[in-house]
Amino acid sequence: MAIVPNKDVQGIKANGVYGVIDPSYDVPTLVGTGVPATAALYASQLALDTATGNVYRALATGGTTWAETNIR
Repeated sequence: MAIVPNKDVQGIKANGVYGVIDPSYDVPTLVGTGVPATAALYASQLALDTATGNVYRALATGGTTWAETNIR
């Protein structure tokens, strides 16, 4: 899937997120300490735990279940 800009100036909703481009799937978009307790904006959203350096992946859109991954 290519990441392309949306040039119609109206914004788009891709994977539950409003913006001008698709959200990143390889860079954490949520940063905090500990396991995330917030609802994910989209499935496979990444969150970085700044205390330990662990990266967590959301299992479902709007869900609060996050799984630790080994991508760092």
